[in-house]
Amino acid sequence: MTIRSTGENAYFAASNSIKGFFSYYDEIFNAARIGRVFAVKGGPGTGKSRFLREVAEYAEDRGWGCEYIYCSSDPASLDAVILSKPCEVSIALLDATAPHVYEPSCPGAREELVNLGTFWNAESLIEKRSLIESLNQGKREAYRSAYRYLAALGEMNAERDAAVFPYVRRDRIRALAARLMREIGDGREFSSSPALMHSVGMRGEVGFDTYFADAKRLYIIEDCRGTARYLMAELGELAQKKRLTVRVSHDPVEPECLDGLFLCESGVAFAVCTGETCEFPKKRVRMRSFVNTSAMKRERERLNLAERMRRAMREGAIEALERVSTYHFRLEEIYMSAMDFDAKEKFTKSFCHALFGLQKEDVCDKIMEE
Repeated sequence: MTIRSTGENAYFAASNSIKGFFSYYDEIFNAARIGRVFAVKGGPGTGKSRFLREVAEYAEDRGWGCEYIYCSSDPASLDAVILSKPCEVSIALLDATAPHVYEPSCPGAREELVNLGTFWNAESLIEKRSLIESLNQGKREAYRSAYRYLAALGEMNAERDAAVFPYVRRDRIRALAARLMREIGDGREFSSSPALMHSVGMRGEVGFDTYFADAKRLYIIEDCRGTARYLMAELGELAQKKRLTVRVSHDPVEPECLDGLFLCESGVAFAVCTGETCEFPKKRVRMRSFVNTSAMKRERERLNLAERMRRAMREGAIEALERVSTYHFRLEEIYMSAMDFDAKEKFTKSFCHALFGLQKEDVCDKIMEE
């Protein structure tokens, strides 16, 4: 696992999982939270991520808060940004292309389309149609291979969990969760929003340190044979009973499991990872003491086989996702060569001016351009 420090409010909104591509777009970009949505269309390499970045930076320079949502397959690329400011309608800009296709529910009144395909030379792309189709086919096949491996990983996880479950000290885990949450005061109304810490994609296993950096108190849950999921589930239930506002990180491979929980009122965070992965001040919770490991020895052969298979399936999935990158970045090169980026950059400036209004420095820039 590679942990990245961006200095941003950064997370993922989707994952490559045992169920295939799993998206949390509907929860994150719901109408109750986001007032305006700009759905950005365009092929790979047309500058969607850079467009999102430039609009977000323009907004931040003018006092807006920003959430940076990265692509689960390519964590170097943005999938969306959410902009907020007191007394202003919240704004989301998102990559609306496959696999996270976003269809407007109230077009014009709430959602608008931004088509970056306006700035490509279609004739250049038509000449390369057969190559584009071939690369897209290779990319799809590599994804299918990755999802087969991930599905098999899910089966091996289930085999491990079935072997371990009889030896898990659930009462002690429940008591531990109660102790950890004892000093957390009650909130007014439970509210939960997905914000994934980790992803498995074209660059391997990658995480962001947002939960670590923002925490006033951080608990690192060190897993043992998959048992951290039971503690995280208990903590999630207690947060709901206490009517807290929480950010929830779902395990990227197994969406039903939590691997992170951030309690917004108190700033307390819980994260499943190794202590060595996190360089921030933390308290460790070692799950090994909540499993009857001595009695579990009779399951050693079964567990060792499941673990070897889990490791092989995970490595197979990552290797297939690395193959995806070969096709993806080749497609990016083709589309980049067909783009008029000067025209696109001018559009970005005018878009920002129209969305946020001209300020003094913008007026000077506009005069100089004219």
